[in-house]
Amino acid sequence: MSKISLITQRSMDEVNGSTARPRWQIDALKDNGFTDIQMIDKFDKTKLKNVSNTLIHAHQFSGRWLENEKYLVDIHGLEHIQSLNLSAGYPIHSWKKYAFIAKSVYYKKFELKLFKKAVHLICSGEDIQEKVEKIQNSTLIRNSLFLKDFLPTECLELRVALVGPFMPGTINYDGLHLIKKTIQDLPNIKFIIIGKTDDSFKNQLNFKNVEFLGIVKNYHDALRSCSVLLSPYPEHARYLGSKNKFLESAACEMPVITTPSGAIDFNKDLLLIGDNPKKLADLIISQKDENERRKLGKNLRNEIKKKYNADIEVKKIIKLYNEFSN
Repeated sequence: MSKISLITQRSMDEVNGSTARPRWQIDALKDNGFTDIQMIDKFDKTKLKNVSNTLIHAHQFSGRWLENEKYLVDIHGLEHIQSLNLSAGYPIHSWKKYAFIAKSVYYKKFELKLFKKAVHLICSGEDIQEKVEKIQNSTLIRNSLFLKDFLPTECLELRVALVGPFMPGTINYDGLHLIKKTIQDLPNIKFIIIGKTDDSFKNQLNFKNVEFLGIVKNYHDALRSCSVLLSPYPEHARYLGSKNKFLESAACEMPVITTPSGAIDFNKDLLLIGDNPKKLADLIISQKDENERRKLGKNLRNEIKKKYNADIEVKKIIKLYNEFSN
């Protein structure tokens, strides 16, 4: 078998959804005794010599500099669809609307070329796989985690977590108006905001029942100090692929409350979905019953164990490596 090069344009020092996927993959591969692999982050054309004569597992757009090399594309999301969706969030007179439309046109051509040149596609969600099935052969390998890293919450009261970052330009930030109105309607319930925020976000949520933790050293413990996750998105923020914070909260047996645009590539029967602040607030109130929370939480953790388990999904990666590296 040829040596494998797992590459990403991102710095692995970053902690976000773009680095979480290659991180669990490389860790799971090593746990399964797969050692003939190198991880190369911040990949660009200057590092092409480092991947010569290897099978390349290229995350998202990192394969753009590959010409004659054999590579798999690991698709986190489809930028041309995401950009088109985001354009709907701006009025017809806004220059940002047309900037997102132009970006969508560009990436549709770019992604088509990248995917056709690949020997195989790895899709992080069912919705993504449906969109690319006519372009190239593909395998579904879901966003995953190690269950052992996420113990069930021991929080006995109703404490609501919101996980960022909440910075301008992020889809988390786009849900601010939904978050603000929901919190205002529930003055007696505690909301814990985890992750980086800017001053504007903090000022608009300057309520007595809101606590900002910022960037925390032990994210897992901070998350499971709460009993419910609130993660609303506006209608135009329809990103394909399941969200890591949903998986992490589900693994901690924490019910997940979101909007329809957030409920993509996850079992909707296990999510609590509301399309406006009043319904979101009602769903939060419904989780005051500890027995209800725990029942739903156990079903969520079981879903992670079956479908989003790194120890299972990694077997699919190894199978692809064996198939295409010879």
